[in-house]
Amino acid sequence: MRRFIAPATVLAIAICIGVLVSATAQSKSAVTDSTVDDFISLLAVNGSLNNKALKKIEADWQSGFTIMVVEVMALLRDKEGVARLVDLLEENTGQKFGFDIQGWRTWLWNQPENDYAHYAQFKSELYRLIDPRFGGYFNNKRDKTIRLDEVVWGGVRQDGIPPLRQPKMVFADEADYLDDNNVVFAIEVNGDARAYPKRIMAWHETFVDEVGGKNVAGVYCTLCGSMILYNTEVDGKNIEIGTSDFLYRSNKL
Repeated sequence: MRRFIAPATVLAIAICIGVLVSATAQSKSAVTDSTVDDFISLLAVNGSLNNKALKKIEADWQSGFTIMVVEVMALLRDKEGVARLVDLLEENTGQKFGFDIQGWRTWLWNQPENDYAHYAQFKSELYRLIDPRFGGYFNNKRDKTIRLDEVVWGGVRQDGIPPLRQPKMVFADEADYLDDNNVVFAIEVNGDARAYPKRIMAWHETFVDEVGGKNVAGVYCTLCGSMILYNTEVDGKNIEIGTSDFLYRSNKL
C-alpha cells in the first residue's frame, strides 16, 4: 500500500494546547447590566474615552472592575484616555504598573478571583465589537472551570489564522516541494498514514481532515514546535474545530 508520507524527519507529537472555555453566572455582586453598558461605552465616542461613562464607573467603583478597565485599556487608542484609566486603576488598587497592561494582568492573576456577576457578559459585549462571532464565546449561563480573566484576545478575528481543512494529499515520491531535511508531522489512523509539513502548518497552525475513516484535527504550536492530534467525534457527532484567537495561559483556544 502506498502511504502519504513525505521523506522527512518525524517529530514526536506532544501536547501544546487544549482547553475549552465556558462561563457561569455568579452571585453576590452589585455589578449590573447597566454597568457593563458603561464599560462598553468607554470606547464609544469617536475612538476617545467616554467621560460620562468614566465618571459613573468611578462613582460605583468596586474591585471587580479592575480587569474590565485593563481589557478596555488594551483596545482604547486614545492615549489621554488610557492615561486616565491608568490613574483610575492606580488610585483604586494602590498598584503602580502604569501603561504596562501585562503587568496589570499578571498582578490580577496572582490575586483571588473576584466575584463579578456580569464579567462574562462584559467580555462578550466587548469582543463582539471586534468580531460579532466572539459574542458567543462568553456566557453567564455556562459553568466555568477556569478563570475568565486569564482568557486573553490574541489580536485577530475568528479563524484569522485559517485552519487547513481537508488538504489535498500527494504521495511521498510526488512531494518534490519538500527537501529531505524538512520536518513533517506524521500520523497513522487505521492504517492510513499521512504527513503534514511543518512549513505548511506554520501558516495554518491547525488542520482538519478525515484520516482512516475518522474525523481528526491536528493543532500545531508555533512556540514549542510540537503537535497534538484530536479525534473530533464525540458521542457520534463531529465537532468542527477552528481558531478562536483567544489564549489561556499562552495556550491557544
